[in-house]
Amino acid sequence: MVAQAWLIMGEGAIAGAAVATLGGMVLGRMRASASRVPVLARRSPSKEVSQPCLEQVMACLPAAMLVINETRGLCVVSKMAEQQFDGDLGSIVRHPAFQAKLDVVLAQKAGNIQPGRVRVILDIPRLRVVQAVLQKQSLPAALLPISMRRENTAPNAQTTLVFVDLHDETDAVVAERQHTDFVAFASHELRTPLAALLGFIETLQGPAADDPVAQKEFLEIMAQQAKRMQNLLNSLLYLSRVQMQEHQKPRDVVRLVDLLDQCQTEGDLLSSGLPVTVDVQPPENQNWQVAGDETQLLQVVVNLVENAIKYSLVSEKTKAGKPVSITISCQQAEADQRWPSAPGIVLSVTDNGPGIPARHLARLTERFYRVAKTAAAVQGSGLGLAIVQHIVSRHGGRFVVESAVGQGTSCHIWLPLLPLVADHSSNCHQTVLQT
Repeated sequence: MVAQAWLIMGEGAIAGAAVATLGGMVLGRMRASASRVPVLARRSPSKEVSQPCLEQVMACLPAAMLVINETRGLCVVSKMAEQQFDGDLGSIVRHPAFQAKLDVVLAQKAGNIQPGRVRVILDIPRLRVVQAVLQKQSLPAALLPISMRRENTAPNAQTTLVFVDLHDETDAVVAERQHTDFVAFASHELRTPLAALLGFIETLQGPAADDPVAQKEFLEIMAQQAKRMQNLLNSLLYLSRVQMQEHQKPRDVVRLVDLLDQCQTEGDLLSSGLPVTVDVQPPENQNWQVAGDETQLLQVVVNLVENAIKYSLVSEKTKAGKPVSITISCQQAEADQRWPSAPGIVLSVTDNGPGIPARHLARLTERFYRVAKTAAAVQGSGLGLAIVQHIVSRHGGRFVVESAVGQGTSCHIWLPLLPLVADHSSNCHQTVLQT
């Protein structure tokens, strides 16, 4: 994982160097064009001059770049910037850190112009880390679109522009954060049971060597700690196996009615002896089928039910005597921007537990990520939802978590539905699994 983070950051550095070289070529082309602008202004009508060379160059530029004028107006946006940062460009330009660096760059004297670098971090609606490099240049105003020029500006007048190169560093930051989370998690989750095991072993070898009561008690605790480490290692191995298979689309046909029957069996086992009820509702259509790995799909539901039980049992509602209710349902997907337009079903696991604060929802599927408030009260690896996300991705599906504090949590899984073709000879339906 460390190597992956360094690879990502290395690619970013290479990309930055390439963009810097490309930016120099662009400025060279614009300066060459600028030297001809006064002649064009004399020889050509104003309509021809209104076709700005700057826009033409930026349209061909394979880099995420912006041009800002001296009044802080956004003049030109490259196609790459529109594709990579669509919807976030306004937030980036208005960000206080960006504006502060823009002030510094605009204040530079003609003989001492240096590029400025700033990191912009956006938290809403999702985490995004952007590295911006700002370079001030003085070029003929005729290179700008007419709408961006000052009134009564002569074609050969000079104007101050700031060229901005944007590089998305979100992947590198997320990889680094995951590495940091892994180190912190491993040092805590593995060191604690190991320390307990070593301590009890030393005690059994010394003071408790001839104490049968203490031996029995200590051995039970040691077994629990060993099982805790075993579960962690099993989760890591399972996640690794799922990731290796993620590019291999499943070829088996899974009947949803059979899958939900197994979910009821697993739910009854998980809730046995606990103030928890697991209600599995039958699918609306008994013939619904999906292309999938039945074992993995069952694991997805089991992980979600286990999470619902663990976190609901420590909530204030449960402590006050309110039972935990978990519902597993399957409906046909309706038109929704969250789902693809293809026919599909939505498998949902809903509980009446404590809910999850909105700021945590976007990170729930990250490895080892756990909500700090409940992590101390509930033992877990923080890998369950990461496994769910990888399995759902392998099945060509979508995974969405909806939650509100005090109102419970709903986990929705969209899966593509296999088409059914009527077989009149046997008066039944057959599934067509496309190759």
